Amino acid sequence: MTAPHADQLIDGYLARLNAAADDLPKALRHELVDDVRAHITEARTRESEETDAVILNILDRLGEPAAVVADARERLGVRPPQPYRPGVLEILAVILVPFFWPVGVILLWISPAWHWRDKLIGTLVPPGGYLGVSVLALVAVSGRSGGCITMTNAAGAVIQNTCSHTVPSWLQTLAAVVLTIVIYALPLITAGYLAIRLRWGRQPQAVLA
Repeated sequence: MTAPHADQLIDGYLARLNAAADDLPKALRHELVDDVRAHITEARTRESEETDAVILNILDRLGEPAAVVADARERLGVRPPQPYRPGVLEILAVILVPFFWPVGVILLWISPAWHWRDKLIGTLVPPGGYLGVSVLALVAVSGRSGGCITMTNAAGAVIQNTCSHTVPSWLQTLAAVVLTIVIYALPLITAGYLAIRLRWGRQPQAVLA
């Protein structure tokens, strides 16, 4: 008689084992899962009759995945992961990213407290912090200024100087105000996002002793 659920039982156990060893270095984690899979295969060959109960007994003899991972850590000399504690470096990064963008971004990328996606958001939204926002605002204002046309005669004397000024509608003015508020709030929103992500922290990684 064969075990109709053997594959599901074994795959479920190995998935739990892989999840329990998530903090181990990738190579060691894969080696551990492969060793356990080989042990299960060998144990199955020694059974004269394979049923679901036999598969469960094999898995029970291996022990709970968490216990197997703890034993592997001790055998391989892998220290348990230590939680990273944010400090002055991270506080300065959150404060300086909006106001002193280059320094804040450098501190942001030095710190291991954030994921690389969070670091990209802190770097690019908005680029340059309040300094970059101010530069973009100046460029936008200068780009909307009206143009002047100067007409001269053959002698080079100015005979007409006409300047055009575009008057925005109330809808354009409202949209410009809303957009300005959003843009100038982005640096503070980014700082708040980094602070929240800092509170959640980053998954620590185990290291070899």
